[in-house]
Amino acid sequence: MSPLSIGLVILGTAVAVAGATGVAGLTLEERSAAASRPRRRAPRRGRALRRAVSAGALVAALGLLRAVDGLTPVTGGFVIAGFVLAELVLITRSTASSG
Repeated sequence: MSPLSIGLVILGTAVAVAGATGVAGLTLEERSAAASRPRRRAPRRGRALRRAVSAGALVAALGLLRAVDGLTPVTGGFVIAGFVLAELVLITRSTASSG
């Protein structure tokens, strides 16, 4: 197989995973916003979009590592840990304005 076809397969898979994650995330955000009490809150669509892009990037990174024969449990663990750490930082950051 040519490198171009391998790259296109990785890109297509990453876009498909990002799209599916985005649809699922938006569905869950809409459902959670509608069910919140005592008043409805606006759904956080940006968070669902960020997670979709992150999932697509993770799949692309792991696919590229696999294509160049660099995917081992250690490298895969470090890549996944980086994405998990970034998500944890973004979840726990303060939303209140300072000042």
